[in-house]
Order: sequence, then structure tokens, then C-alpha cells
Amino acid sequence: QTGWVEQTLAKHRADPAVDFIVCFFHHCAYSTTEAHASDGGVRAAWTPLFDRYQVDLVLQGHNHVYERTDPIRAGQPTRVAEDHATVYPATDGTVYYTVGSGGRPRYKFQPGEETTHRGKFIADTFVPNSYVWTPDGRKQPEAVAWSRVRYRDYAFLRVDVRPGALMSEMEVIAVDENGREFDRLTFRRQVTR
Repeated sequence: QTGWVEQTLAKHRADPAVDFIVCFFHHCAYSTTEAHASDGGVRAAWTPLFDRYQVDLVLQGHNHVYERTDPIRAGQPTRVAEDHATVYPATDGTVYYTVGSGGRPRYKFQPGEETTHRGKFIADTFVPNSYVWTPDGRKQPEAVAWSRVRYRDYAFLRVDVRPGALMSEMEVIAVDENGREFDRLTFRRQVTR
């Protein structure tokens, strides 16, 4: 499977007609929920490929929450990406979204970890007590600086892509079950065709 992922990413990144690469899979490379958190096997196998081929956006499921990271490269956040920020994945890194927020039951984040989103902004989103499941099935403690937006109610994503002559844009908007927007990022990538 990893070989196929790498071949597919290489093919699409080399194609000048492809502006954005979006990957989707079930288990979370980056998440801070209490019951499941991050999957170290996924993280070890695929995130280096996402860095190498400059994947713009990763959509993950499994955890029944909405969570968005800052841009990440080599396992570390490269910059803060607040609500309404513009991200340049070619230089900033990949943004990971956990969008299992249509499922039940609602999952909790780590004890003491606050939700943070538009209307409930907190300045310090650091999570000292998360963990990652190691490939051999152990919980390894992890302090997290990459979790930017955390939301526990029902949520969905709307993605709008605008191809451009010099720069293409992809807007990713999180909305609650009533259609109210609570998080937005704009991705920009220079056109190479």
C-alpha cells in the first residue's frame, strides 16, 4: 500500500495540470482525542511521503471530532495558522484535518484540553498530555504544539478550489450542523503549467 501511495503522489506532483494534492484515509496521523489520539504507524509510513511530495491537505477520519493542525513538516509545526490564515504548502508544509465529526458517539479531547475555534479562541493551544500509538501497539506520551483548532460537535468541510493563471487557491471551510462557519483556511500554490 505504501508503495502505491508513493507512486501516486510522485505521479500527481510531477503533473503540471495538478495544483493541489489532497489525501484521505481513516486512521489519524495527527490527533489529540482521549481514546485514540495519533496513529504512529500511519505517521511513520506516510507523513515523510507527504513532506517529500508536498501534499497540501490530509483528511483523516476515525476520531469523532473536528481537529485541524498548523502546517507540519518533518513532524513539527512550521508556523501558526489561525482561523482565516493563508497557507503556502510548498513552503509551509501539510495541514492535517480530522473530520470524523459526523459520527457518534462524540469523542473527548485529552483531559484538561480545551476546544478552540472561532468564537472560542484560546491563545495557547499546546497539549502537554497527548500520545501516539506506536507501530507495535504501545501508547507513547507526546506533547503537542501542532493542534490549532478543536471542535467536539457535528461538523463538516466545504472545499472550494479556484484554479488560477499564476496562483491557484483552495479554501477549506468548517461548518457546524446548522451551516455556521467556525474555521477557514486558504491554501495557495503557484501554478507550474
